[in-house]
Amino acid sequence: LHGGKSQPQRTRTLAQFKTGHVTVLVATNVAARGIHVDNLDLVVNVDPPTDHKDYLHRGGRTARAGESGSVVTLVTPNQRRDMTRLMAAAGITPQTTQVRSGEEALNRITGAQTPSGIPVTITAPASDRPRRSAASSRGRRSRPAQERRRSQGMAA
Repeated sequence: LHGGKSQPQRTRTLAQFKTGHVTVLVATNVAARGIHVDNLDLVVNVDPPTDHKDYLHRGGRTARAGESGSVVTLVTPNQRRDMTRLMAAAGITPQTTQVRSGEEALNRITGAQTPSGIPVTITAPASDRPRRSAASSRGRRSRPAQERRRSQGMAA
């Protein structure tokens, strides 16, 4: 889900996530603003925010209506110092775990699952597909050949 999607595409994607048809929603920072999903219990920050308010905003997705949840932020070694400052500014004392790609602890923390190997195909409803009108399909076509020849003084 990103800012370049049309509103119908954004609405459809979010609806598919809310109903469980799509089990993971990947959103850019801008697109994530304003999203509301009930019973969301995990937010994974793959690209950590740089501002503590953004961090709280993203993480707040798990704490709606008195519910609780987990926020996991994946941080590279060179991002640790900045994240320590961000957490302090946000008033959070994080639980940290050092993990490497492929370790079981990483799968457990992030909720990662082994891919099933079955391709997932999600098609757009026919009503969301762009329609071309006769006027828009003409575009900037050049004048018909007969008209071009007449203007050049040639007979057809």
